Order: sequence, then C-alpha cells, then structure tokens
Amino acid sequence: MRLLLVATLVLAISLPAIAQDVNGSLEIVDGKPVLRVWGTHAERGYAAGYLMGESGKEVFDDYFVGYVCGGSPFLYNYYRSTYLNNFAVDARYQQEADYTVLGMADAGVNLYNGTIGRDMDATDILVSNAIVDLSQRDDVYFGCSSMSSWGQSTTNDPTLGGHLVITRHLDWSKHPTLTDNPALVVHFPAESDEQPWLSIGYAGFFGALSSVSESGVAAFMDMGNSNAGTTGAPYQPILFTIRSGMEMADYDGDGSHSPDDVTAAIQDRTRRGGNIIHATMDDGVGSRPIVIECNNAAGVATRDQSDNTVVPGDNLVATNHFRALYSPTPCSRYDALVDSLTANPEISPARSWSVMAGAAGQSSNIQAIQYIESEGLLCWAMDTYSQPAYTQEPTEFDIDELFMNPTEVSDVMTRSELAQPMPNPFNPTTTLTYTLVHSDDVELAVYDVSGRLVKMLESGPHGPGEHSTVWMGRDESGRELSPGVYFVRLLTGDTVVVRKMVMVK
Repeated sequence: MRLLLVATLVLAISLPAIAQDVNGSLEIVDGKPVLRVWGTHAERGYAAGYLMGESGKEVFDDYFVGYVCGGSPFLYNYYRSTYLNNFAVDARYQQEADYTVLGMADAGVNLYNGTIGRDMDATDILVSNAIVDLSQRDDVYFGCSSMSSWGQSTTNDPTLGGHLVITRHLDWSKHPTLTDNPALVVHFPAESDEQPWLSIGYAGFFGALSSVSESGVAAFMDMGNSNAGTTGAPYQPILFTIRSGMEMADYDGDGSHSPDDVTAAIQDRTRRGGNIIHATMDDGVGSRPIVIECNNAAGVATRDQSDNTVVPGDNLVATNHFRALYSPTPCSRYDALVDSLTANPEISPARSWSVMAGAAGQSSNIQAIQYIESEGLLCWAMDTYSQPAYTQEPTEFDIDELFMNPTEVSDVMTRSELAQPMPNPFNPTTTLTYTLVHSDDVELAVYDVSGRLVKMLESGPHGPGEHSTVWMGRDESGRELSPGVYFVRLLTGDTVVVRKMVMVK
C-alpha cells in the first residue's frame, strides 16, 4: 500500500457564466476522483453536478439506463414510475438532486438521453440513487461482504493493539462505466445539525453506500437475501436512510454519534427491500460493531459477535444472508470466513485484507475498502477491466486530510493562484492566467474527465508575478480535441489549484 496525500484544490470557483459559486474542489488521486463539497444541500448538489456531472451523466446513460435497464425505455420508465408512485425522500435530498442537475447544465453537460428521449432531470438522479431498491433483473448482481476485528483479535498486532479494523468488498456486476467513474465525495455541511462525512461510490451517487463520518462511525451496505414485504409506500431509498444516520450529528438524540444513529434512522423509515449494514466505531478493546438487518416484512434486527453467529474471537462478519432477522441460511463466503478465523482468530490490517480476499473474494469485486479509525487510515482499491479490486494495490488516504475543511484553509491556497480560464466556455481557444508570489517550479497541464494528461502547457522555473498562456484545444500531438469538460491544473511548490473548463462546438 502506498500513501498519496494531495493538497486541497480549488476552494471556491466563481464563473460569470453560472448561476452561483461552485462550493467544491476536485482532485485526482492515483486515478481516483476525490470531490469535496461544502455548504447547504443545494450548494453541495450544485458543486457535485458542476464538477463531476459529465461522469455522473455517463453512469446514468451507460450503466443505469444502458445496463441495469437493458437499454429499454419501457423498463426505465417502469422504474421511474415505481419510484414516483412509491418512494419519498427528505426535502434536503430532493433539493440536492434539483441543484445537481442545475450544476450539470451550467457546466455544459449534455443532459439528453437518447434511450428515454429527453433531458435527464432531478427525478432521474433520485431514481438512479434508488438502484438497489428498484432493480429486479436477476443478471444484475448486488453482492457484498465485510469483516470487522478488534479487542482480543487485534491485541497482538503492533499497529492495532486492540483497536478495530474493518475490510469491505463491494461486489456488483462488473461494468466498464463503473470502473471508469468511481468517486470519493467528502461533504462539509452548513446545516447546524449535520457533520462532515464521506462516501465512496460512483459519480452521481450521493447516498451512503460505503461511508465514514468525521466522528469515526463507518457504515457499509450489503443486500439482504429476502425482500419480503407487507406494508406499502412511501418507501425511503436505503442509501439515503443510511446517509441520514451518518450525516446527522446525533440522529437518535443521545448526545453522541454512534452506529446506533444508523440503526435509528433505519427504524424510522419504511424500506422496500432487504439490506444488511455493517456499522462500526472504534472504542478499543470495548468496541461493539453491529450488523443491522432489515426488510419490509420483518422490520429491523441487529447482531454483534455475541449472538446468532459462529464467528470466533472479537470478529464480526456480514455477507448477503440474514442471520438475525431470519434463521441463517447457508453462505459459502460466510462459511469460508468462519473457517479462516477458526484456524486463526488474530487479525492485522494485512491479514484482514488477505482473509477477505481469500475467503470472500469474488471476480465481481469492484471496490475493496479498509478503514482503521485509530490510525486515521482509509484504504481504497478499484477493479480493472479484468481484475477484481482486492487484487489491486489500494490507495491510502489520511482521514484527517480528507476531513480538512476547505473553507478554513483558504489562506494557504492564495499563495499562488490560477484564474478562471477566459473565455469559459470556449471554442477552441482559451487563455490561462496564474500568479506566483515568488519564483517557483511550475507545472500547468490540462487533463480530461478521467484524469488522463491531455497537454502539458508549461513546466519549469518561473519568476514571481502574473503569467499567461493560451491553450488551443489540442493534445500533445497537436490533434484537435472533442468538445467536452477538461481540467487545468497549476502545480507549484506550495499550491495545487484546478479549474474546470468547457469546450463547446
């Protein structure tokens, strides 16, 4: 594993051509987009749509409509009507979706989808975020597994010393659009009853699929093996329900944030399908991670390592099979994890990763995540087109760095400044101006939305003051580039600044 820490990028983007400031910053870390958004739900939605709307639209077009719905307008419209007739979301999430579409439009994203024959709207964003609640295709697989270890199982490890580690596999049907469009999004809410939190998922997803709060709670969602139901609408999409428990500073009103807040949020909302959520918080040897199991018919049940499980030691395992809500049914991955822990219940971070890979690893593993709260460490690996995520070297993120509030460090970012490209949008030429407060080595480069270097504009030492260069909309070989979204990055010894620009026809 390698440690890659990248400075916070643009702290406030203000373009004459848009309706409002963009309260967001985007970094590409080891090929993985890291998006920070701050402010109200409307402001965070706008920033996400503006900065990652092109990728989010690709996920909607190619994955949700093209793959999950099989390219069928009938099936998509069935999902949409099911959502409209049976689901409800908190007003704040509706507003976030509304402003996401506005941000996408202002960034120049083409919102038209040929399959459904119209522009994408806020409801489409909410429908795609309810994918695990709506999808009924047998060939679209949503599997997952996770294992947490603490106390006696980690006491002998010099890194953990009794503290908790959780390793999580996101196992969905592989699709190249998901491989190409991951996202780690860090939220800095302006609302007084909310707290910073982050989610690892894909562009356009703003529920809590794999999430961590600034308070240290982690919550990872798996699908359950029974979607039985007895009560009706309105349902709350499970990823928004989990988000409510993670984002609210104290959802259950007990004076602190803990996995119990996630349980309370799930208990307060009606769900359509079956879900299993592995929630943790590190209290050293006294940790009590829980698995929350829920569906519509049976309600909500929780378990820890002491009940309804054959897992030895201070270890807790979750797969896609209920073990508290219903009598356990056979699960080969669960059994394999139990066998590994029975042979040796002691866990280190490396062994947690390898046990999960060996006992629960599947070819459909598209993300592998490990969180060690006591070390402030979040590890994230993505699949390739041919290899599962757990076989890849994960990127290590410092949690304190991720939760560094960008609105509180703006003085650092002004050491060197990159102005907005002028004009923006442009066709095909734009001027890029930056200012240095002292002599420095400079890199000024253009990247596409996937993080691929398109054109190195400047590289080498430059003196203090203002500098300008013109980009002609061409790559390193001089070829004209297609219209779309691009990013220009200024890198100096003390500053990293990124600006978004849109080439139009």
